[in-house]
Amino acid sequence: MQPKVPNKDLLNAGLALMAQNGMPLERTESKGRAMIYRTAAGESIRVRTCNDHVLVAVASSPNKNATLNIEGTDKLLVVMPEVARMKGPVVAFLVPTDVAVEAVRSTHLEWLASNPATHGKNQTWNIWFDEDAPSKANGYMKKWAQYRLKGAASTDIKARISSDSNRPGSLGDVISDAKRRIAEAAGVPETAVKITLDLT
Repeated sequence: MQPKVPNKDLLNAGLALMAQNGMPLERTESKGRAMIYRTAAGESIRVRTCNDHVLVAVASSPNKNATLNIEGTDKLLVVMPEVARMKGPVVAFLVPTDVAVEAVRSTHLEWLASNPATHGKNQTWNIWFDEDAPSKANGYMKKWAQYRLKGAASTDIKARISSDSNRPGSLGDVISDAKRRIAEAAGVPETAVKITLDLT
C-alpha cells in the first residue's frame, strides 16, 4: 500500500488555503484528537484530513438517528491530496456541517435500503469524492463543487514555501500565519503566541 501524506501536512495546507480565502483560523481547546478551529468572525470549524478522497463519519451507534463525529461545529473543512496519498497540491472543501451530516445520513439510509449484509452493526458511514466509488455515496468532488476553496496549497514543503513567498496577503493574514507557525514549532496553542509590531 502506498504511504500516506502526514495528517499534519494536510492540516497545514488546509489552514493555508483558509488564510488565502480571507478566513485565517485559530486553534481552540478540544477533547481528544479533534481539530477544532475558529474564524475571526466566530464560526467554529472542524478540520478533517483524509488521504483517500473519502469523508469517514463514525456514528455513536448503528441507529439511523445516531450522533456523528462530524457534528458540533458550524462548518467542516475537509482536506485531501489532489492525487490520493501523494504529496503535492491539495483540495479542500468548507462545508456547512448540516449539509455534510445530511449527505452522510441520506447516503447511509440508501445503502441500508439495499439490504446489505451489515448484521446491524455498521457505525462507519462514508461518502466518496471520486466517481469510481460506491454508487450510492460517490461524486462529492462535483456535488460539493460550490464549497471547494479557491487558491493553491501543497503538502510539499518546498512548493509551499515558494507559494507562500509569492502570495500577496493582508497584514492580518501574515500575522495569523506567523502565529500558527510559531505555535506549531513551540508546541503551544496559538492563543499563547503574542506578536507585537513596531512599524515606525
